[in-house]
Amino acid sequence: STVRPPSFRSQTPQHADTFRTRPGSLPVSARGSGTVNNGHAVARRCISFILVDQSMQATSSSAPILPVPVPPVLRSLIDQTINAILEEAASSSGLEAGPIGRCGDYAIVGARVLTLLTRHPYVAVSGGELIDCGSGRYVVLNPSRAARRTARKLSELREYHCWIQSLHDDAPNRPRVEIVDFTARHDQQVANLLGVPFTRTGASSYLWEWEEALGDVPDDARAQMNTTRKKLGWLWEDANCTRLLHKYEKDYDALFGRLTALTILRLADSFQTALAAPKPATLSETGIG
Repeated sequence: STVRPPSFRSQTPQHADTFRTRPGSLPVSARGSGTVNNGHAVARRCISFILVDQSMQATSSSAPILPVPVPPVLRSLIDQTINAILEEAASSSGLEAGPIGRCGDYAIVGARVLTLLTRHPYVAVSGGELIDCGSGRYVVLNPSRAARRTARKLSELREYHCWIQSLHDDAPNRPRVEIVDFTARHDQQVANLLGVPFTRTGASSYLWEWEEALGDVPDDARAQMNTTRKKLGWLWEDANCTRLLHKYEKDYDALFGRLTALTILRLADSFQTALAAPKPATLSETGIG
């Protein structure tokens, strides 16, 4: 099946997108020491990052706003803010499907936002995925080999997926990969568009996990994947798909810079509001406030 939602006319360029897999939460093992002291400070530092360092390059003199990995208590706030910005862009462009299918936009904006806030590199990647729809049914999104090798731009691909990855060297000779995907909220709509019943319950709006915590692909899903890949996972990066995604990001760098700036400013307001409210124990434990 081919799923190709319309483009963000004035907001984002045209490209064919698809979609996402399983929700979760990342264990807290922050190796960074960055904290948020108050909302006004966060806002000032966020604005400074936008004006002075929109190139996304970390410098030795720029301290992170948030620790790495981001504390679980803040992840929903980041997820909601990124989704709100992209939903507003879709609405202002008159898209009937909203931001569904814009996984590339979510990955690019999300990676930029997380890199700015943590000063740790987060990268948008692309490839294939397996969506668990429940009741032993799955959706496989995987562009053909010929399409991956011959496509000149992202819009020439069908049924691929984009998400965010970050490499962590916490232990010697044991690098860990952090996986972030802000489009898990669209899983059911994607399944419906492809004609697959979706019965899985308790799904999160986003995925934020260590790669090894995603778990193995069930045997009944392997039979549906129709692939010669020796290593099967819920997400698999393809070098050609990622190359096309990065070309797309470069081609529309100014646009994604604006969307990133809007997200950072909205987050600064959200941090300030959250810090002004009575703090639950979980928020205090992050060193915020």
